[in-house]
Amino acid sequence: MRKQRSFLLACLMVFSLIMASFGTVDAAQVPKDEIKEPTPIEEEEPVEVEEVPDYSTGKGVTMIGDSIMNGNRSIILDQLPDALIDAKGSRDICGGFEAAKRLQQEGNLSDVVIVELGTNGPLLNHEPYASGTQNILELLGTERQIYWVTVYCSYSQWMAMNNEYIWELSKTRPNIRVIDWYSLAVEHPEWFPDGVHPNLEGARQFAKLLHDELQPKVESEPEDE
Repeated sequence: MRKQRSFLLACLMVFSLIMASFGTVDAAQVPKDEIKEPTPIEEEEPVEVEEVPDYSTGKGVTMIGDSIMNGNRSIILDQLPDALIDAKGSRDICGGFEAAKRLQQEGNLSDVVIVELGTNGPLLNHEPYASGTQNILELLGTERQIYWVTVYCSYSQWMAMNNEYIWELSKTRPNIRVIDWYSLAVEHPEWFPDGVHPNLEGARQFAKLLHDELQPKVESEPEDE
C-alpha cells in the first residue's frame, strides 16, 4: 500500500514539474500587433422628425366667413371646439377684409386662417371686390397658413369664376391651400333646400371637411424604384 502511495506521489511531482516548465503566457508576451483592441460601439445620431402642427381641435385657427359658416357655427364648433369663428350673413370679400383687419387689431388673427368667402359677390374683375380680395391677401400675408373654401351656390353667376380663382391662388401662393367644398356639395343637391345653405346633414359634412383638412399631414418619401 505504501509503495502505491509513493508511486502516485512521484507521478504527481513529475507532472507538476512538467507543467511548471511550460509556464503561463501573459498578455505582455503576446506581440502587440496580435492584440485586438475592442471595437467601440458607435452611437447612432437621433433622427430629427419634423413636427407637424395639429389643429384638429381648432386651437390656433381663425375662421372668417359668411352665412354658410355663421348659420352652422355650433356644428362647426362640435368638430373644432377651440376655433375662433368670425362669420356674418351676406358678407362679401370686402366685409371679410374689414373683419380680418379688426381681428388683427384685437390680436385674434391666428397663424392659421380659414377663409369662406365668395358666395355673396365676385372675388375679381369687379370693384370694389377685386380690391377687397387684394387687401385681405395683403393683410394675411405670406407667413400665415391660409385655407380658402371653394364656393357652392347653385344659382350664383360668379361661383365658377371665384372657384377657378381660388385654385389659381393656391398655385401661385405656397401658403394657400384649398378646402374643396364645391366638389363635395355638388354631388349632394339634397343637402341644399334653397340651393346654397346646407341642411343639418350638409352642415355636418361641411364641419367634417374643415376638421379633416386641419388634420396633420406627413408627406411620405417616394420609394426607390
